[in-house]
Amino acid sequence: METKKEVAKKPSVLGIMAAKFNLAPDVFLNTIKATVMKPGKDGKVPTNEEIAAFLVVANKYNLDPFTNEIYAFPNKKGGIIPIVGIDGFITILNRQKGFDGYELTYSKNEITMEGAKLCPEWAEVKIYHKDRKYATIVPEYLDEVYVAPRAGFVGPWQTHTKRMLRHKVLIQGIRLAFGITGIYDPDEGERILDAQIGEDKPGKPDVDMPQEIEQKPEEKPTSDYKEMLESFRKGKDALGDEKYYEILGCAGYEHANQIRNIAEGEKTLAEMRKNFKAKK
Repeated sequence: METKKEVAKKPSVLGIMAAKFNLAPDVFLNTIKATVMKPGKDGKVPTNEEIAAFLVVANKYNLDPFTNEIYAFPNKKGGIIPIVGIDGFITILNRQKGFDGYELTYSKNEITMEGAKLCPEWAEVKIYHKDRKYATIVPEYLDEVYVAPRAGFVGPWQTHTKRMLRHKVLIQGIRLAFGITGIYDPDEGERILDAQIGEDKPGKPDVDMPQEIEQKPEEKPTSDYKEMLESFRKGKDALGDEKYYEILGCAGYEHANQIRNIAEGEKTLAEMRKNFKAKK
């Protein structure tokens, strides 16, 4: 007589994470809902599916959601935005088998962003590897990563400018050195949400949109990558930081130099022109 073989069920990610904290799965889920997963700015509460997606990322990087090594916002477009602070990224760094220390270097030139303290113009991290000949070297520039006061409220970029620049360059260095993907730092998460909510402020910009960016791409296409980046710089001056980074975020970029080619850049420039004309 044939007997049916029992197929062992694979543990769910909820079960795996609950076991790490010695909690029953239902208790763990309710605790996550009550303490970790934050509603979005539009009041949207994360679904069980979104929480499961968050737990997959937390489990992948073995981060503790209860100590804020990782948390998440509901994504307005569906899914979640996994947020990892500097403590979480340092935890990831120290777990890398090939990690062999790092060095930080700062610019001798100091600048002051609006509302911020005097700070080096740039910082650079050099991450060493036990199993590689060359170190990973990553610079970050203050004017590209600085976050102005949100809605007039002072934040860490104003009160601890140097520390925030150090955190930013470390996070980017860890990402590039060890291929860390699918997670965002708090600044990036806020920018993504701001871009998705798309709250426009009334009023005309203080500066006029430069001719290079006001022209439609079909009338005057950007013929050189450097010229395209210059158009983005002028667009930033015309639109202001908030609207500029909102449009970049909607296109899936944090900075203009992440755009791979001119064709992709022109799509984002076209959106900037449209927003500029709407505010005139």
